[in-house]
Formats: sequence, structure tokens, C-alpha cells
Amino acid sequence: MVIKVYISRLAGNVHMKTKQTKIVDILTAKNIEHEEVDISDTNIPETKTFMQQYAKAKEGQIHPLPPQVFNGDDYCGGYEEFEDAVENNQIYEFLKMAPAKQQSEAKITVTSMNKE
Repeated sequence: MVIKVYISRLAGNVHMKTKQTKIVDILTAKNIEHEEVDISDTNIPETKTFMQQYAKAKEGQIHPLPPQVFNGDDYCGGYEEFEDAVENNQIYEFLKMAPAKQQSEAKITVTSMNKE
């Protein structure tokens, strides 16, 4: 599944823009497939409705605010949870996905083949 980052391109709050950018930059740097879903796009109002229905609002908020992260339709968390996962090296668990496969190289040298 694709990771979806719900953002608002019309955010007037500098902190919100910074948080949105940081999430996208980290996902890009880690080569994690993702897409940005703009809840401010009036042509697709259902995106905002979906985010508000399934994401969790912080204490004192009526609706959750961007950025919010989903794996497909499964809610992962907001910025603070994402940041904690990155700091604790648990981003794949947060994103509900298997860790990236790491490649390693091995070199084998055969020096002799004695058949006795």
C-alpha cells in the first residue's frame, strides 16, 4: 500500500507547513513510496472528510489538522507520532509496513580445490 500524507497547501500556519515538509522529506529520503493528499483541494472535498473522520484530533481540537499519515486507509498518526517513530528508529512500525530490505554484498574467494 502507498503511504498517504494528508496536507493542506493553503495552510497559513508556518509550523504546519514545516511539519508537512519534514514528513515528506523524510519519506523521500528513505525511499518510502508515498503521495501527498491535499485536503484544501475543493475539487475533491471527500479527502478532507476522510481525514477528519479517521485521524485523531489532539486534545482540545475539534478536528484533526494536517499533517496526518495513513497507510492506504489505515491511520498511522500525526506529526508528533511520526517524529517519535523516526527518533526511535521505528518508522516502519509506525507506517505499518515491513522494514526495507537491506542489501549486503559478500565476496567469496576460492583458493584451492583439493579432492582427496
